[in-house]
Amino acid sequence: IWNITLRDPAYWCLHIVRCENTSVHDVSILGDFNTPNNDGIDIEDSNNTFITRCHIDTGDDAICPKTYVAPLYNLTVTDCWIRTKSSAIKLGSASWFEFKSLVFDNITIFESHRGLGMQIRDGGNVNGITFSNMNISTRYYDPSWWGRAEPIYITTCPRDSSSKEGSISNLLFVNITIVSENGVFLSGSPNGLLTDIKFKNMNITLRRWSNYTSGLVDYRPGCQGLMNHSATAGIIMEHVNGFSVENVDLKWSDDNLNAWNVPLEFRPSTVNNVSFVGFSSGLLHEIV
Repeated sequence: IWNITLRDPAYWCLHIVRCENTSVHDVSILGDFNTPNNDGIDIEDSNNTFITRCHIDTGDDAICPKTYVAPLYNLTVTDCWIRTKSSAIKLGSASWFEFKSLVFDNITIFESHRGLGMQIRDGGNVNGITFSNMNISTRYYDPSWWGRAEPIYITTCPRDSSSKEGSISNLLFVNITIVSENGVFLSGSPNGLLTDIKFKNMNITLRRWSNYTSGLVDYRPGCQGLMNHSATAGIIMEHVNGFSVENVDLKWSDDNLNAWNVPLEFRPSTVNNVSFVGFSSGLLHEIV
């Protein structure tokens, strides 16, 4: 699939279902920024998929791997530009089977509601995912849309009482620059810990520019739903076993918000084997 422009999709725009060896390049998707379920590219139960040089500007999730009836292996996405009122890249929330060996490289995410996301809700496991060489800006939109301006959002929990807890392991985030209205959210579950997560060579700047209110944590769909949370943390950790941070700089903009006061938040849960090397946090001194 190449050299085409897709405009105003009413629902999921480009849907790749149970395919092998698919290539998508030089595709533009121009959707309605205010329409839910207006996804860009959904990759479902498919293996060996290559996506490059795509421009996606749409209301709902832009690049969205899902597993309904089979695993999803070997997805590579490079050199794309994305804007969305949902997640720019999201694994799930349909996640009954495994996601393995996914690479996302050289991607620009512009003023999206959520940057890099995982919503694992149906018992599938995630292993071996790399996010590299990215520029990300995320901001608040109306809370009726899933997302709370998280540049990185990694979660696993049961969708409902009949669902299982999947695991997420071996994630690498490297060479990433972030400007965001909210911090990173890492949340496993009691029987689905996040393990072996690594942040390397990252710059995170927190500042406000929209008029939407903060003070919420978003677990949707399922789990604990949308919850009040007063402080804005640089990184929230919950049910994590193995988190390594190397050469990461976290800065807050001086905008007189008392909420900018928690660089690292350890939620009341299991948080083990955490390492910080070359981590710095402080006020951003901007040139006026």
